[in-house]
Amino acid sequence: MRHFIRGLLMLAGVLALCACGDGGGGHWEEVERVTGYKGKARVNPFLAAERLLNELGHKARAEKSLGKMPPHDAVMFVSGEGGLPEGRAKQLLRWTYSGGHLIYFLDGTRPYNDFETQFGEFISAMLLEEQKDPVMEQLGVGVQKRFPMEEVKDLLKSKAGEQESAKDGEVEKAWKEKANEVSRQEVSWNGRTYQLDLGGYQSLNLKRRLLPGEFSAGPKDDALALHLRHGMGMVTLLAHARPFRNHWLGDHDHARWLSALVGEHGSKEVLFVAASTGSFFGLLWQHGWMAVVTLAICLGFWLWQQMPRFGPLAEVELDSTRHFASHIGALGEFFWRMRRVALLVNSARDAVWERVRERLRSLDDGSWQMNDALALEISRRSGLPVKRVTDAFDVTPPNSAHQFVILMRDLQTIRRAL
Repeated sequence: MRHFIRGLLMLAGVLALCACGDGGGGHWEEVERVTGYKGKARVNPFLAAERLLNELGHKARAEKSLGKMPPHDAVMFVSGEGGLPEGRAKQLLRWTYSGGHLIYFLDGTRPYNDFETQFGEFISAMLLEEQKDPVMEQLGVGVQKRFPMEEVKDLLKSKAGEQESAKDGEVEKAWKEKANEVSRQEVSWNGRTYQLDLGGYQSLNLKRRLLPGEFSAGPKDDALALHLRHGMGMVTLLAHARPFRNHWLGDHDHARWLSALVGEHGSKEVLFVAASTGSFFGLLWQHGWMAVVTLAICLGFWLWQQMPRFGPLAEVELDSTRHFASHIGALGEFFWRMRRVALLVNSARDAVWERVRERLRSLDDGSWQMNDALALEISRRSGLPVKRVTDAFDVTPPNSAHQFVILMRDLQTIRRAL
């Protein structure tokens, strides 16, 4: 039986293969799709740059946040893409002024796919209002958009199909020409010339003249990269991080330019900082670890003292007998919350009337009303004024807690006196 089933399955497979041929009407098409890098290179766009610098003898590593500032002879790659606080910008520039080298990117540091283009990213970057960058402001460098807004709006109309001349593929081609427009720049620095491809949606505007040792990729009022002196250190500003990303580092002279910026000789500490602001807990541990450790030890001792499990087990009372008076008190509290004051007062008066008929039968006329002779006798025995005796039996049950307590106290006094 098993061999028979296996034979049927083999026969069905042969028939399926025959049906996929040209005679059966089936066809297949091989399509190649580039999905980008995998593993570490997918989440770290500067992995190739790190490994290149490590091969050259430097100590390059990626940091998720900037907690402690590196030595003054180090090089830091910092992104301003997510917004940089003004205090952190001042700290970075003070470190640069003391001899450090800051390479600052305006855009292009996120782990997107370098092999694809996103129309929405380009449009959102061009339509957003320009935000002030604290590093650029303190260095006296302006930031402006590279493409006129009229061209962006025309591209949007074409994408939406509002222009009849926009055929299939022409809009995507126009988008690639605009979004991936590469500016081929020839930069001369320290006696060497570098062929660079610099991109981005913004350009840099330097109003002052260039000093010796500084350079600009393009005109200084519309540059894609600037290399400026700042005190004893240097600042390299790039509109986009394209030259140092994994996909573009091997093109043109990007690798040679990176080596020249960091330093071809010596062993420097190089940091690729994903986020320029340090985490709160990292800063707390860096500057106040002694207080944190002390607080943790005190908290541990307090927990050890307060937790009842450290010691003999306490006996659990599974059942406890309550006194009858506690039940009466609970019932009285319940009726008071339910606003049944009349029920409580009438019950107390009935109990007192039973005692009166038992002890003062000769003075009771059976009318359930307090007469003068009975009131005088009760006043004499209890020591209460005659008016309070008559009020205890005739007054309307009060809603005030204070008056209710006085009335019930007078009734208890009368009952005990008889």
